Amino acid sequence: MSAISGFADNINTQNSNSVATNGSNTEGLSTMFLELLVAQISHQNPLDPMDGTQYVSQLAEFANVESLQSLKVDSGKNLQLQASQQALQATALIGKQVDVAAETILLEQDGPISGAVNLGKEADSVEVRLYNAEGQLMQKQTLPYSGVGTIRFAFDQQDAGGYYVQADAHIDGQPQPLTTMLSGEVERVSVGSNKDDIILQVNGLGNHALLDTNQLAFGGNS
Repeated sequence: MSAISGFADNINTQNSNSVATNGSNTEGLSTMFLELLVAQISHQNPLDPMDGTQYVSQLAEFANVESLQSLKVDSGKNLQLQASQQALQATALIGKQVDVAAETILLEQDGPISGAVNLGKEADSVEVRLYNAEGQLMQKQTLPYSGVGTIRFAFDQQDAGGYYVQADAHIDGQPQPLTTMLSGEVERVSVGSNKDDIILQVNGLGNHALLDTNQLAFGGNS
């Protein structure tokens, strides 16, 4: 059914690159459609002109395409608004302590090192070890066990420098490595490259996505 139908099909298969692009596309759809329609009428065979119902059908098809394009723009704007609101809410974490999945930490000044481990099944005991950057064992703890769930730990004051933490759950006499979470203070909040991720800059622990952060660390500053 001519160039107009092909135009509609192409628009339906295009992916939107951004809200701004979608907005300009929506504004240009009407102009492009009219230009194609005029060209189609001008070049039709006068001995075999198009039926008026074909024009009506094409207009209806275009209206659907334009409606879908406008919906994409509105959806994109809503996503941007949600991302902005999430970033604004996340700024409330600045100055607060959060837990992030990590085993290394860099102390800029002397201070304690704390964190947590999660137990997915019952264990006989849980052991946590703190090493300095040279691999020297600094402290070792056997954590009081209270069942499946989160168990917190804290090491005494340490000198400034790099450290790493390892943890094991002893189950049926065999050590099973655990993922450690370390606590740090949120210094900055930013939006990730894909505009959907909220990134927290955590002191001594680097950048971590908000979704990967446990915001329930104890001992946070108010």
